[in-house]
Amino acid sequence: MPVMMGYKKVVSALGLLILMYGLLNVPALAKKKWKYMAETSISWRAYGKAAFAEARTKNRPLFVFIFADWCGWCKKYEVEALETPPIRKRLEKDYIPVAVDQVKQPDLARRLGARLVPATLLLTPDGKKLSRFYGVTGSDDLADTLDRILALWRQGELPYEEFGDLSTCCPLDSAP
Repeated sequence: MPVMMGYKKVVSALGLLILMYGLLNVPALAKKKWKYMAETSISWRAYGKAAFAEARTKNRPLFVFIFADWCGWCKKYEVEALETPPIRKRLEKDYIPVAVDQVKQPDLARRLGARLVPATLLLTPDGKKLSRFYGVTGSDDLADTLDRILALWRQGELPYEEFGDLSTCCPLDSAP
């Protein structure tokens, strides 16, 4: 019996170490160089007058994704939510997808209120905020949020809300 107790403790300790390693090394994904715009299948637009004009013409809100290549959480959000078929379809059909590279456009990211990345803003075609959220949001939760905000906006409401999981963000003051 004491041998089994020792074995269980070792297995539990090993499991805990593996879990801690995984949690601590999600930001280590940032060490792998990746370029979001080179790997995406979403037709991202640049933030600016043209994106807002398209939003007005098509009568769609803007989905503004603020990211940084050095942020492992941004990559996780890309892979596990943004690039999934249900989200990609929603973004192309119901929104004007806009990407802001925090490294290349730090002033714009700051003006948009990003203190962390990944950050997502949903804006009306005339620039009013519908929602802002930080961190990694799963595909199902993101789909629900996009559908709900879109429905409320189409009914003439401005349901501004701010939320997120700050533990799945990279603070901009920790940028390399």
